[in-house]
Amino acid sequence: MGENETSWTLAELAEIVGGELHGPPDLRITRPVPAGDDDPTGITFAENSRYLAAAEASKVGAVIVAADEDDCTKPHIKCRAPREAFGRILALSWRDLPHVDGVHPTAVISPDAIIEPGCSIGPYCVVEAHSRICDDAKLFAFCYVGEHCRVGRSAKLYPHTTLYRDVWIGERTIVHAGTVLGADGFGYFWDGRRQRKVPQVGGVRVGDDCEIGALSAIDRATAGETEIGDGTKIDNLVQIAHNVHIGKDTVIASQTGVSGSARIGSRVTVGGQSGFGDHVSVCDDVVLGGKTGVPRNIEKPGEYWGIVARDLRDEMRIQLMLAKLPELFDRVRRLEAEFDDEAREEDAR
Repeated sequence: MGENETSWTLAELAEIVGGELHGPPDLRITRPVPAGDDDPTGITFAENSRYLAAAEASKVGAVIVAADEDDCTKPHIKCRAPREAFGRILALSWRDLPHVDGVHPTAVISPDAIIEPGCSIGPYCVVEAHSRICDDAKLFAFCYVGEHCRVGRSAKLYPHTTLYRDVWIGERTIVHAGTVLGADGFGYFWDGRRQRKVPQVGGVRVGDDCEIGALSAIDRATAGETEIGDGTKIDNLVQIAHNVHIGKDTVIASQTGVSGSARIGSRVTVGGQSGFGDHVSVCDDVVLGGKTGVPRNIEKPGEYWGIVARDLRDEMRIQLMLAKLPELFDRVRRLEAEFDDEAREEDAR
């Protein structure tokens, strides 16, 4: 990590997190660190005995512990919720990428684009005709915003984000580096001799307060819009196909693929490397374990897992049984052999 010019005394941090100080109030802390780190100017948290043991065995400068913790020998701050307090310190330490105020001289802005006051448009960005960049939005270096796009108020597009055309980005939404929004949906038909492309003329609409990870892709609709609801969070390396509709406050982990026209409800949690068939529907309040396949509709809230999604308890029972298959196979072979021996003896009599 680079030099961090910001630092706090332990007393200042105790006041910020609303905790009880135990240690030298003038101890200088420069950054949050993981449990077990040896930075003497770092601070970590210990919400259980395992984390505390790691902190005690390290050279870390200070520890945030639970309010009832009495075994910490290092300088520490007692808090009702150590993880939450540590999160507040993480927020204090967060740094954005460098950006310019206003429009960088190397940016290329169409005269037919609308750039509202307070925007930050970085080096070598391109904004095409009839697009609007709203107040306080930030476009970092090398972003491309195609025609008829809208980047909402206080949204952020990190370097090399690409918006093809007809892409709507909501307020305060974050799109990380290398993500592509509005590329062609994967639409072809066989004409008897070869695959022919289906024109993709729709758009993409991403709601407010969303976050889309690096190198993800959300395809534009064949017609209409591919929609991502308010508050939804999408990890790195996720593929969302054309005409997909995703509800509010859904979370999708890395390497998941969602096929065309699938509908995923609100408050759905999707584990990594999951896959959705085309046109399937998943209702609200569903949790899918990692590598879950969804070839058919899920119409009841609950927890699901498996190559073909099943109720979590059923799938765990199946996996337990699969582990016993070799043993069961050997038992069946022995029973068959015993039955054959008895049959031969019976024939001999």
